[in-house]
This record gives sequence, structure tokens and C-alpha cells, in this order.
Amino acid sequence: MRPVALLGSIALGLALGSLVVGHALMVPLVRDAPLLDPNLARTLAAPLVQRSSELLLACAIVIAMVSRRWRLLRLAGPTALLVAGLAAVDRFFLLPRLGKAWSRVDLVAQRPIDRLEAAHQLQSTHEGVLAVALLLLLVLFGLVNLPARTR
Repeated sequence: MRPVALLGSIALGLALGSLVVGHALMVPLVRDAPLLDPNLARTLAAPLVQRSSELLLACAIVIAMVSRRWRLLRLAGPTALLVAGLAAVDRFFLLPRLGKAWSRVDLVAQRPIDRLEAAHQLQSTHEGVLAVALLLLLVLFGLVNLPARTR
């Protein structure tokens, strides 16, 4: 295996791992912990969400840089750039606003209702961006595993 392909495969695996293990497994475990106050649980999960998003962004940038020399289809470069853009928007635009929105809400009392709805909408947007990034990473994974003759 060439070093570029190895680096790209490692970055792709880490990006998929940050989404699946970080965002989809660990964050809900911390956020929905039965022995923690919901406000405290959300606060404790915030650094985990940020680190997972930063790892996704770094891996997407690496994939975008090596995709041309990795001998993938022409579709791989723009797909990797799209994943990097989504990860950057998520990390630098959505997550700071999401943190502020959740800090203005009392989850135990479910008050104030308008701020709670705004926080839920931002959370849904964040999860949608992550779902699209996961889908695009799975497309890249499929492109990597295509036989050489079909590329």
C-alpha cells in the first residue's frame, strides 16, 4: 500500500470513527446519563462534541489533500472538500451558537420555551450536518473499495 493511500485510509477511518463513536455513541451516553442533572450532562458532553468535530474537520482536510494522489475517482476530491466544508461550518458556526443556546435554557424546568425551541432547532441542524457528512464519508469509503478496473 502506498503511503498516500495509507494516510488517506487512516484519515477516513478516523473521520468515520469520530462520527460514529464520538457523536453517535459517546455523546448520547453522557448526555442521557440517568444519574446526572440534564443541564450538567449537556455541559459535560459539550467538550466531547467539540473534540469529535475537530477530529472530523482535520481528517476531512487530510482526505481532501490526498484524494488526488490516492487515485480515486474525480468525484472523491470535491466530496472530501464538501465534507471539510460541512465540518468547518459545524465546528466554527453551529457549535458555538448551539452552546450559547443550550446555556440559556433550563432543561429540568423546560423554560423558557422560545429559547428551548431555538436550541432544539439548532440541535437538529447540527445533527443534519453530521448526517450529511457521514453519508458523504460513506460514499468516499465506497469509492476507496471499488475494484481498480471500475474506476
